[in-house]
Amino acid sequence: MNWQTKFFLLFVIACLGMNACVEPFDPKLNSDTRRLVIESQLTTKLDYQYVYLTYDAPYNSDASVFKDYVADAKVTLKDNLGNEYAFFDDPSQNNSVKLPRGYNYRSVDKIQLVVGRTYQLFVETFDKKKYESTPEKVVGVPKIEKVNVVFNEIIPPAYLKTERGEFRVSVNVKDTPGEKNYYKWDWYNVKKIDWCREYTVANAAGTTSYVQPCCQDCYEKVVCTNCLELENDRLIDGNSFNRSLTKVPYDNTNNYYLVINQYSINENAYKFWNTVKEQSKASGGLFDPTPKSIRGNFKNTNNAAEEVLGYFTVSDVHEEIVIIDRNLASPKPFYTESYQPPWWIQLPASQCFACNESFTRSKFAPKGWK
Repeated sequence: MNWQTKFFLLFVIACLGMNACVEPFDPKLNSDTRRLVIESQLTTKLDYQYVYLTYDAPYNSDASVFKDYVADAKVTLKDNLGNEYAFFDDPSQNNSVKLPRGYNYRSVDKIQLVVGRTYQLFVETFDKKKYESTPEKVVGVPKIEKVNVVFNEIIPPAYLKTERGEFRVSVNVKDTPGEKNYYKWDWYNVKKIDWCREYTVANAAGTTSYVQPCCQDCYEKVVCTNCLELENDRLIDGNSFNRSLTKVPYDNTNNYYLVINQYSINENAYKFWNTVKEQSKASGGLFDPTPKSIRGNFKNTNNAAEEVLGYFTVSDVHEEIVIIDRNLASPKPFYTESYQPPWWIQLPASQCFACNESFTRSKFAPKGWK
């Protein structure tokens, strides 16, 4: 054995020894206890309102999921006039929309919050722990003056069939003068779907996915869960301003049904959602800020030291429906074809699947559908 080989072996052994002595780094971001997460945004729109309850998984947990649903809790909304509204996760209490137990707590009746009133949310879990939010007052929000839709052409390389353009969406708003105003926007789109059931069949090659067509018209609400924009009027008090919101893909020529919600929020809610937004932008790089728990406005009434996550927001809301005619743009897009079953699968007309009503699906066309 020559000296080069001996040196290499000694180097490898030394490296292995050094690695064996190094303990894995544990940042100890959170405790080993799971925490209750309460999420709710109730608005002045007359509709069924929702409260979402989960437990998060503790850091370094062996749990296979990061959220556990919370069933059999008692959820109550109270206002400063003494009115009370109950929320249930029992599907029998939720009229036509059948939801799984836990997580979704829906008001028994449609509720419409009132600008100027103060509301407080109370939660009692199945193990008799009691939680309450801070009282939150509904502040009015101005209307959206105008929705701007601007087409931006994209020229992809000749060998790539990617999107040929996008529609940039922004809003114009006239701020209310002499007040501290904080704004929040989110949005979703609705599309008509052809297939109401997806399923898989095992075979020698593994599994094959199939679909069944809808028995009637069916419309699906596509929610962008991480899409939100915020603004405050510190530098624009009383003036009109423009806020860029989203980009609509130009992947086919169908009309794009977009719903924009503009909310009023208070300063604390603005700070909470701004922290959530900034933390979600972190790319996981070496010098990114360390992830941290973002405390909301809930507390355990018998144990102030317990960490409760989530936020309870009450908002005035202005809803704007925008139907983007993508057939007017040029050049035409590379069409995204709808899914078709394999040619050897025969689906007779009678073999369809009902458009079951749910939080995101309905057999009724939305307002203004074209």
